[in-house]
Amino acid sequence: MHRGPRMPDIASDSKSKASDAHKSDTAVNWAEQNILNPALNAGPLAMYNIVADAANLPEVHLQVEEQKPYSPGWFVQGASGGVGAVLPFYLAGKGAGKAMLAADGALAGTRVGEALSPVLTSSRVANITGAAAFGGLQKPDENHTRLGNAIGTGVGFLVFDRGNLLSKQLPVAGRIMAYPMTGFVGGAVMSETSQLASNGKLAPTEVVLQSGVQGMALNTLLPLAHEGFTRISTKSVPSEPVGRQGSGKPGGTSASESKIGAEEVRTNGIISPEGGLEGAFSKVALRNSTELRALSKSYSNWVNETKPSYPATEEFAKLSPNEIVQRGFYHPEATNLDLLKTFQDAKPRPLPDAKVVASEVGKSMESMPMAKPTGDLVLGEWNMEFLTGDKAQYFSDTYKHIVPRHHLMFVEETNVDGLARVAKDNGYNYEVSRDNSRGQAVGFLVHPRLKVLGTHTYEEVANVHNIPDLRPAFRVDLLDTASGEKFSAVTVHLKSMRGGPEATAPVRTEQARILAASLGKDFRGIVAGDWNTFLDKTRELDPLLNAGFKIANPGDTTSTQSMGGRLDGFLYKGIPWLMSNPEVRPFFQNPRITRGLSDHGLLSTTLRPQRTTVPILQYIPTWASFDRSRN
Repeated sequence: MHRGPRMPDIASDSKSKASDAHKSDTAVNWAEQNILNPALNAGPLAMYNIVADAANLPEVHLQVEEQKPYSPGWFVQGASGGVGAVLPFYLAGKGAGKAMLAADGALAGTRVGEALSPVLTSSRVANITGAAAFGGLQKPDENHTRLGNAIGTGVGFLVFDRGNLLSKQLPVAGRIMAYPMTGFVGGAVMSETSQLASNGKLAPTEVVLQSGVQGMALNTLLPLAHEGFTRISTKSVPSEPVGRQGSGKPGGTSASESKIGAEEVRTNGIISPEGGLEGAFSKVALRNSTELRALSKSYSNWVNETKPSYPATEEFAKLSPNEIVQRGFYHPEATNLDLLKTFQDAKPRPLPDAKVVASEVGKSMESMPMAKPTGDLVLGEWNMEFLTGDKAQYFSDTYKHIVPRHHLMFVEETNVDGLARVAKDNGYNYEVSRDNSRGQAVGFLVHPRLKVLGTHTYEEVANVHNIPDLRPAFRVDLLDTASGEKFSAVTVHLKSMRGGPEATAPVRTEQARILAASLGKDFRGIVAGDWNTFLDKTRELDPLLNAGFKIANPGDTTSTQSMGGRLDGFLYKGIPWLMSNPEVRPFFQNPRITRGLSDHGLLSTTLRPQRTTVPILQYIPTWASFDRSRN
């Protein structure tokens, strides 16, 4: 794209005059040489010519009519080239993403891997890297170099990315205007940077302008291509982004269910921040509680029809791929995938080797000390994704690396059998709410240091707009026997985004309002869980924030679940401790673990006593990593 559409090898005879009888043929020929051929040259043929250049095969360039700079036909050619470039740049971004994920998996468990993981798992970085690689692989024109082209293309895509990121807060009309404008600037920068990096000179004005026109078309359509291909490849009905209500168990649909209009809303393109669920093109049809009720009911039915069956830990090595599929899991080598009710729409969760998972999780947790009978309190929060008794047994050794390092764990998506088994295996107490028809309860794992003084279920949080299978909020009142401090903890799992973030936002806002009113102005403690709203930019939790609650590390954008986005976190009010910024362990990013353990990451935070009798300077190093917006 940085070079503009390749000019024709054989110029058309501009002096020839077509007769009136051939006007239609002339129009077709004009469209072919000014619209179709530039798009093909910049798209499929650009990819072929990279291979041809490497294999010493003849390159193919379709004829393009030579147009005067700044003429209407010249602008049309630029726009057509941008349209054609969508396909190779889309594939380049996807290819780079796969390579980066493979590198992330290879480095999993190492310090280098831990440091590079946020970069290697970023689809935005993959888009920029893939674009730069594609630019460098193309045979350069005169006065250009491969390195210069790679640098120019990468910088241009960086402009796309940053411009779109800044534009995402605009109203829809503003974004529709902003993306082409960003594309024009990015295309122009791409051309200039490529020329400067190649020979230290500025590109001709007409080249810069036509590259800008290409950029307008590319940056308008490429995000749509990412969105469209993603929906085709990952669609599932009743659909839910992974990590939402139901935690992403992919599902099929009946003819009646498909009428609900459910769509999986995810954006892997440049138009939105990583894993974002918003944007000009992520609107959904669901707009009222009747449709949300129908969608929730159909999803509940599907969950109960497709529950997997976990084997005993030692059985895994004996199971064939087909037997794994028979248990309701995905295996790439199985020949009986047709047994999976949902396979035509999306892959069910995999079944990783429990011993391997335990080993990998152990490596991740080894630097974190065990929970102590005195000193700081350590809290954890984890959506364990349909924790049942058989799942608790299967991953028993894994949970033994996690639970004993926390004094209190806020848990979502569990049933009584699952939480009881994990508690017993680790010598902990447990408290749990009632579960819904899907087996989704919320609860706590409680270290013996903490004494449970009482519990309370807030059923009203689960009764909003008559939507079935919402989860209640659940509270424990605790005494820290080491310090004598009393406090309360509440775990929540708010309404999923199934139906779209905008359509479902009022439900979560009402749940937050009910919870704030129910807890009362004298509440003193911590509320944590899977909020199903992006904590770094949410307005849905305003009722709680207006009631005096604060989000721990409110500006953090770290993804806490496999589809991207910070959905999990801690809110607090009136506590006598400093709370550290929560640390996220995204186990699902490790290819040896996968989202077969959970589609959510584990969050951990430390509560340290506030000390006001010692000179404040002594505690500056300690405060540096702690949330300073405490009460």
